[in-house]
Amino acid sequence: MDRSQHSEAAYRMYLIGPFAITDPEGKVLTPKSQKSQAILAMLAVSLRGSRSRVWLRDKLWSDRPEDQASASLRQALLDIRKCLGDARDILVADKNTVSLRMDRIRLDIDEILTEGHTAGNDELAAEHFLEGVDVRDPEFEEWLTLERQVWQRRYDEGQFQQKFEPKLELARQNQEPTPLVPLTAINPGKNGGTANGAANDRAGDSISNVNSRQWVVAILPSRIAGQSENGQILASGVTNLIAKSLVEGTDIRVTDFSFGGRPGANSSNGSEISLATPLGIQLELTLASQTALIVVSILRLTDHSLIWKDSCIADRLPLERGETSQLHGLINHLIDEVNGSFLFRGEGGKLERETTLIEAVNSVFRLSREDLDRAERILHNIAAERPSSSVYAWLAFIRTFRVGQRFNAYDSTIVEEAQFYARKALELDANNSIALALVGHVHSFLFCEYDYAAGLFERAIKLNPAQPLGWDLYSMLHCYAGQPEKALAMANWVQNLGFYSVHKYYFDTTKCISAALAGDHAAAISAGEDALKMRPDFNSLLRYMAASHAHRDEMELAGKYVERLEAVEPNFSIESLKDNRYPLLKTGGGKMLIAGLTKAGVKLR
Repeated sequence: MDRSQHSEAAYRMYLIGPFAITDPEGKVLTPKSQKSQAILAMLAVSLRGSRSRVWLRDKLWSDRPEDQASASLRQALLDIRKCLGDARDILVADKNTVSLRMDRIRLDIDEILTEGHTAGNDELAAEHFLEGVDVRDPEFEEWLTLERQVWQRRYDEGQFQQKFEPKLELARQNQEPTPLVPLTAINPGKNGGTANGAANDRAGDSISNVNSRQWVVAILPSRIAGQSENGQILASGVTNLIAKSLVEGTDIRVTDFSFGGRPGANSSNGSEISLATPLGIQLELTLASQTALIVVSILRLTDHSLIWKDSCIADRLPLERGETSQLHGLINHLIDEVNGSFLFRGEGGKLERETTLIEAVNSVFRLSREDLDRAERILHNIAAERPSSSVYAWLAFIRTFRVGQRFNAYDSTIVEEAQFYARKALELDANNSIALALVGHVHSFLFCEYDYAAGLFERAIKLNPAQPLGWDLYSMLHCYAGQPEKALAMANWVQNLGFYSVHKYYFDTTKCISAALAGDHAAAISAGEDALKMRPDFNSLLRYMAASHAHRDEMELAGKYVERLEAVEPNFSIESLKDNRYPLLKTGGGKMLIAGLTKAGVKLR
């Protein structure tokens, strides 16, 4: 066989029974080292066949300092390449990630799933997955336990894929939900209802058909005055950023009349969707030689009455260069007011409980178990009728809240659902800044894949630097990665961007966490107090407030926060925090948190 034929032939990897890898002619290429075998197996069953070096080090050398773990990983990769011989190019590694060329590898589990073996075959039971691989590291043992659970459930319940990962397509047929099929795979409301519809009925929270209403905003022609050279170009840049922020973060439709035309007070697209009475956004730009006055207004188009108005003064030269950071706070204030105008319009400002993405997001940030359930039901309904990148990204993001708030254990079901939704979100739109930020948080918080997550955050911020959520979640990644000073700098910027947001407490929470981890306990307490005014029972805040007061030797206050924390989380302890895989606990800031909680009187077990 010549080299070109050899490079295209499939290598075989065996994960059921003793681990092995063979070349196309049947020659065994299996490394003798257990950790080398583990690396190949972990890459083979991962998304994209790739893992970050940090993730691999944490799973196989969790008890060693970073420099020793890095050296051990390099040695293991050399061992793998040596054993692979001419096939060494199927292993690809750079300074951040390690990958397998899965297009050249056939897995035995793929063949088992494809051939549809009968359930109950003892040879395919969970204990035979990576049989004999004995890496004495608690992080690896936990990973192996989860993977064996995934294999056993898929095998027993018959929910098999051709890849050892969640499906990428929605199954539209009616079926009973299983722990392995996310509820969005069930089409609610068809043929008299499904299991999902029954769940809604049991909750006593009737949600109307998502086709009933969709909101519309019109971008009106800009008004430009003063020294107006390049004025229209500047105005277009601002209105484009406004439209992008509306479309990505909500399910509001945007109609652009900025270059003329007359929006109707009530319009319809001719389908079942009826459009809510639209609002109009108008930009006024007054240009001087070195400065610009930017005014944005929200108008009710039925009578052109003013609903809201705000302004800022910016340096003209940066605007002409395309640098819009001076306007980001104003734009976010505008977006929040648009959302509020829709949600709270009507008689007496009464909240309309519409089945919209805005209401789902608001439910997510209310943080209770019931509100998360409600958010999921709304998102499921939207996904069934008009699936979008944002909808699936929010469904993935909810899994981080469920684990972080200890509503759900970190298990194979949570992992599979998060992977499914995250993959689907990026498949539908890889350039949606909201989706990129939310999926980035899933990969950083749940999977500790910091390198990959950082790339998603940077893309999100580049696409829409005015969006505070991307900056906020990127700040948290730096907390998890042991860089609290960088996290704090970002959190300070987020507080400026999201000053008027209805979710301001969430941004204040990030400031509290990053400041506490950086050792600035006064700043942590100040931000935490602001956040607790809106969410007095937010357990994450209470943890950091107790620890920061303890570090400042304010033991009476620390004790009061511990009492409040125990009222919210009766079983909270240092051990439960560690068991819940909180990703930053191994960092210097995480150790400071544990020390502060211990000093404040939190029980060890």
